[in-house]
Amino acid sequence: MKTELKKLILQRIIDKKLKAFSCYDFTDLAAYKAVSKCLERLEESQEIKRIIQGIYSLNLFDDILNLPILPSIDDIVNCLARKHKWIICPTGNTALNMMGLSTQVPASYSYLSSGPYKSYLIYDIPVSLKRTMAREIIDYSYKTLLLIQCIKTIGKDNITEEEIIILRNKLNPIDKRRALEETPILQAWIRKIVVLICKE
Repeated sequence: MKTELKKLILQRIIDKKLKAFSCYDFTDLAAYKAVSKCLERLEESQEIKRIIQGIYSLNLFDDILNLPILPSIDDIVNCLARKHKWIICPTGNTALNMMGLSTQVPASYSYLSSGPYKSYLIYDIPVSLKRTMAREIIDYSYKTLLLIQCIKTIGKDNITEEEIIILRNKLNPIDKRRALEETPILQAWIRKIVVLICKE
């Protein structure tokens, strides 16, 4: 059973392309305690490594760069969200960076969350999850949330034509349709920019 569970866990990591994972990604395969013990054994055998408390990744190495291959901060935060059943969305400069509106490496990361306020230090970089009202995030798809946060961060009357084009190119036709369907009751100025970005 132990060997079989190990195989099932490793196969799921590969099949779902889990760059970061926790016990809660596998509790449908076995009881939490059994999964936890299996991850401990995988860590001991150096097949996986602990990133932060309760979060792991495969123990991979880039021979060309001579560096370990690590999950991104966003991968880790999304794993935390899965673990705790939070809905999250990047906000502020984190959102701008993810949508290609900023090329600077963030000094810190910030997310809106349906869960409690939390702060983490990941790779020595501060990461904050800021609680928001569920209605602010629960009724939107991820790309729509990200788009809204970018627009709010840039601010009213500040968005440029170049930024509109960048955001438009980051959304596929399905993303654009959803954004238009999900945002009719937003503040008028935000809705106006959403329509401008999503027009074909």
